[in-house]
Amino acid sequence: MKYPFIAILLLFSILATACSTTIPLQTNLSDQTLLNAENKNIKADFVLNSEIPDGKIQQVYYKKNGKQSGSNEFDYKSETAFKQMWSSYFDNKFNDFSDDEMKITATLKDLYLEQQSSSSVGAQLFTGNNKSNVEAVGVVNVEVVYEGETYQDEFKVSSSEYQETQSTEYGTFSKENPMEQRSTLLQNTLNRSIIQFDNFIRQVLAANK
Repeated sequence: MKYPFIAILLLFSILATACSTTIPLQTNLSDQTLLNAENKNIKADFVLNSEIPDGKIQQVYYKKNGKQSGSNEFDYKSETAFKQMWSSYFDNKFNDFSDDEMKITATLKDLYLEQQSSSSVGAQLFTGNNKSNVEAVGVVNVEVVYEGETYQDEFKVSSSEYQETQSTEYGTFSKENPMEQRSTLLQNTLNRSIIQFDNFIRQVLAANK
C-alpha cells in the first residue's frame, strides 16, 4: 500500500511545482559582464534604490497583431536581485582603497515581463501550438558625481528568448520551463543594465581626462 501513497505524494509534488507562481532568484554576474566591465582605480560611494519592491512582478501577453491579450503576476524579489547584482559589480570592478572617489546613485525604475505570440489565434485553436517571444525589460536611472560634475542617464534594457507551448486534453506543456526561463531572462536583463552603466562610466571618465 505504501507505493501508491508515495506515488500520490510525488504527483502532488509535481503539480505544486507546475502551479508555482514564484520565479526563482538568480543573481550571478555573467561572464560577459565581468569581461566587458573594466576594473577602475576609483572608490565607488554608491547608493542603490528600487521603486520595484520584492513581491509581485507583472507579465503582459500580446497577440500576434500586437494587441494586449491579458496579464499575470508572479512572485519575484526584484529589489533583492537588483541590489545584489549591482553591489557585486561595484565590489568586483571598483577599488575601495582608492583616494579617487565617485558618488553613484542607481535606481531601478521598472522591471517587468512581456510575451509576444507569433502564432495567430486561429492557428492556436487548430493545432494547440503557440510560439512566442518572452522578454524581460528593465529601466534604470543613474546619477554620478565625479570631479565636481554631475552626470545623469536613464536606460532601458531587455533580454528575450523563444518559447513554445502545446495545449492538449491533459494540459499545456512548455518547451522551456517557464519559471526557470523567466528567472534567467530577468538575471540577463539586470546584467545588461550593469554593462550599460559601465559604458556610461567610460564616457564620464573620458570627459574628465
